[in-house]
Amino acid sequence: MSSRVYFDTKYLKNELAPIFKQEFLLNDILSGIVVALVAIPLSLAVAIASSVTPEVGLISAIIGSIIAAIVGGSTLAITGPAIGMTVIIGQTIQQYGLSGLLVMGIICGILQIICGAFQLGRYTKLIPEPVVSAFIAALGIIIFVGQLPRALQLDSISGYNVFTTLKDISLVWREIPGNVFYIIALTMLLVFILPKLMNKALGFLIALLIPSAIVYFTHINHISFVTALPHSLPYPIVPDFSHINNWSDIIISSFIIFTIASLESLLSANALDKLVKTRVPHKPNQELIGQGLANFFVAIFGGIPVTGVIARSTVNVSAGAKTRRSAIVHAIAIVIIIYYTPHVIENIPIPVLAGILLAAGLSMIRFSDIVKYWQADKLDLFIYFVTLIAILSSDLISGIRLGVLLAIAITVIKLLATKSNVQLSTNKTVVRIGLSGNLSFWSFDILGDIQEKILDNNLIKFVIFEFQGVQKIDTNGARNLIDISREISSHQIVVILHGVSDEGKKILNSVSDNQSSIRYTITENDIKLLLQDNGVEYQTTDVIKHGISKFSTRFAQENKQLISTLAQGQNPHTLLITCSDSRLDPNAFFSSNLGELFIVRNVGNVVPKFSSSNYHSEIAAIEFAIGALNIRNIVLCGHTECGAIKASIANFATNTHSGLDNWLQFIKNGFGQVIPANANEGAKINLINQIVNLQTYPLIKNLLDNKQLTITALIYDVHSATMLEWNENLQQLVPISN
Repeated sequence: MSSRVYFDTKYLKNELAPIFKQEFLLNDILSGIVVALVAIPLSLAVAIASSVTPEVGLISAIIGSIIAAIVGGSTLAITGPAIGMTVIIGQTIQQYGLSGLLVMGIICGILQIICGAFQLGRYTKLIPEPVVSAFIAALGIIIFVGQLPRALQLDSISGYNVFTTLKDISLVWREIPGNVFYIIALTMLLVFILPKLMNKALGFLIALLIPSAIVYFTHINHISFVTALPHSLPYPIVPDFSHINNWSDIIISSFIIFTIASLESLLSANALDKLVKTRVPHKPNQELIGQGLANFFVAIFGGIPVTGVIARSTVNVSAGAKTRRSAIVHAIAIVIIIYYTPHVIENIPIPVLAGILLAAGLSMIRFSDIVKYWQADKLDLFIYFVTLIAILSSDLISGIRLGVLLAIAITVIKLLATKSNVQLSTNKTVVRIGLSGNLSFWSFDILGDIQEKILDNNLIKFVIFEFQGVQKIDTNGARNLIDISREISSHQIVVILHGVSDEGKKILNSVSDNQSSIRYTITENDIKLLLQDNGVEYQTTDVIKHGISKFSTRFAQENKQLISTLAQGQNPHTLLITCSDSRLDPNAFFSSNLGELFIVRNVGNVVPKFSSSNYHSEIAAIEFAIGALNIRNIVLCGHTECGAIKASIANFATNTHSGLDNWLQFIKNGFGQVIPANANEGAKINLINQIVNLQTYPLIKNLLDNKQLTITALIYDVHSATMLEWNENLQQLVPISN
């Protein structure tokens, strides 16, 4: 087990080593420059939306990116001012001023460092996916509506409340200059279209330059521009704590900023993992430490809180970045642009920057999430809309809190719980994990512990997750399992998902991003072949022991009263006589528990005719069930595609007098002189014959004559998994009705 305090110098050493090598240098330089060109207008737009000067946004991008690139937990992530933080930052500055925000930035950084050091980063995944999706959508709506006053140059409207802002804009709608509409519309149109037609970074840059150039060269009236940029970076400063007299409010607000900043950073890192599937997944604890140090030093330099930003990180990957060096190059490029070409930035129209934010806000409202929740789990859709409405009606944290509480309540009501049984094979290379209960977002912790144990064992080559005991899989549990499987697979360990239901596989596929390293198996033989093809010996005894272990630790522990009652004696209600075929599971067929069925199994579900001179075990079992256990219900169950029937038909005229042939002679004798046309017809004839044979038993005949015993004859169809019953009156097999 790892230490409670996180400290992974080996990880940072391996991550930072490529920075000092010449390999991929050109890739990182070019991608860093492209990201800088994209990051500058975004940072300016975020600064304006956050009610701070443009240079504050640029300073934050520079310092935050360098620090996070050196000590963060995501290789290709870009850190900087985030669109999702604009609302809370703007509200904070309005309440406490910039000095109060700097104090909160320092506190936020310290909290992130502490959480990362004490390995709390992974618990952010406990936030249900519908809540996170609603959070992102709500931010998109808030950003879009909040930027309308700035885009339309309506400085008198605050834009902090969605409903109030829309109402205020409607009152002055006719007074807005028409050319402002055209610039905003053109900017948004280009942002949506160009990145689809060309390189995303280049398309985004052109979408910025075209409307800016039109405004600059045509001298369009009534357009505001970005104010002058700084030509140098400020010296570090220490916020004056002496003027703060409302520490309780400051600390509470710091927790809010910490929560949002951490959430957005880890969400961005998760998304980046899915984008770059060959890369080692991010380290959430290391990412929190890196973001914490970044926020601490950004605040010292007078900047606003930063996060890992998925938009810039995606551009970084698309532009060909290979190492953390690209993030550092991006920061240096911003500095060079500020010092040598500031007039280019200063002449960017504010409606253009606001138009970029409007487009970004719309892109955050992902209607595909709504469709996904509708198809997969409508309760997730309910959580999504409740959270979305709560955020828009109150505030971000209140909405998230309500969404999480609602998700927990639903989880408790559904009794969502995942249990596991772990068994290591005799050769130490294969581990089987029997899952039971429900696979939900609560499964993250137990799956995380399993992952840790697996990765601590260097001998393991195969991991088999068994789903036979899993009742339900939701999208959150599926995503957790796929993420953990991806992490395990990255260590050259083959992950097998065994016995997944059709519905479960559908949900797993919906969140797996076509994860090819995961194998699906249906039968135990599939596992056997897969192991043998990879040179691993299949241990049948291990499978049996694993089954026993699952029974002992799961069923027996959960049914102690049943076990205790049955220990006093059995009282089954039915004598079941059926075939030995492995495709038949009597307890599953009849949804029966321990102690309910007294089962006799043999090849071909044969009931030998009663004879006082020939003693078969079947005779003893039948007499014991009827005489000693007082069972008054007998079920005969055959099945289609029966091997015993096929063999009896194929070798009808021969008998080698082996034990098997002698046994099959009971079936052949029942056929008489007429060979059945096929195995299924033979199974029906054989079933009817066993009903007749049962009546040769004196004890059974006596009970039947007195109508004290019932005999039911069934055929199980192995193709459709349906059961047919022999109807004596109709003289045919009929489906069992509900």
